[in-house]
Amino acid sequence: MNYVIFDLEWNQPPDDASTLLEPIYFPGDIIEIGAAKLDDRFQLIDTFRVYSKPQYYPKMHKRIASLTGIHDKLLEEQGLPFPVAYQKFIDWCGEEYAFMTWSMSDLPTLIDNMVLYGVDISNLPDWYDLQRIFSREIMRSSVKYSLEYAMDILHETGDAAHDAMNDSVNTAKICDHLDLDQYLEEYASRVFAEKPSSRGFDTLQQVLQDPELLRFSCPWCGQAVTCEPWIASWKQDYISYGTDEEGDEFFVTLTASPLPDGTYRAKRVFQEMSDDLWEQYQDKKELSKV
Repeated sequence: MNYVIFDLEWNQPPDDASTLLEPIYFPGDIIEIGAAKLDDRFQLIDTFRVYSKPQYYPKMHKRIASLTGIHDKLLEEQGLPFPVAYQKFIDWCGEEYAFMTWSMSDLPTLIDNMVLYGVDISNLPDWYDLQRIFSREIMRSSVKYSLEYAMDILHETGDAAHDAMNDSVNTAKICDHLDLDQYLEEYASRVFAEKPSSRGFDTLQQVLQDPELLRFSCPWCGQAVTCEPWIASWKQDYISYGTDEEGDEFFVTLTASPLPDGTYRAKRVFQEMSDDLWEQYQDKKELSKV
């Protein structure tokens, strides 16, 4: 089993009015995938970088170019079409692998790009949130700490941030301080993606009360999964607990993105319920009662 820590960089539209809304709301066009591969003893064995030439936002946003150091010329010379770049990444991952990331914030962008570029989203692997593991096992907290903060606390030095491969290698250094052999299983969760809808909502309340967003089909048995009401989680994210008649349990994340015209777009991600996700849900549920 390989554990693949990866990070993404993506380009943005030049202005809000240029954001693609059809066939899906598309805020970020991936330009770089960087990764660090760990073996089954969590030792770093390889690194990876590939550039993807953006099709929907082809000219680099000045702020993103300044932040990442990725410019139009580099992408013109080295960028691959996203499906080719992603397949190259997956081939490098190996035959058996799980994903690790610092937070789950890159996941919706990855799914958006896979959908829009016609890449199959039905076979995502187990996924581990290393930010969550660091917060719970090192800081004994539920606070979301930045990678830079974690590096500083653990007295690790790393290469420049906002470089997808550097961020992945820096994250791998955090793993040296985590007893992953002991408690990684508690955090394992299979991710299931759905094609984002282009449907708009006039208000946030409409999003949170829409009955269609509180049900979906179980990816294993096809039965209807019914979810509890949404609970505020983090910024634009809301979470829920869903189950079907067979007892399959899911942790569901809803992102409600506000647009400049005041409307909203909603995206969901489903995860197989784990011990840690159940604890997260219960913690947020208790806070919502206060």
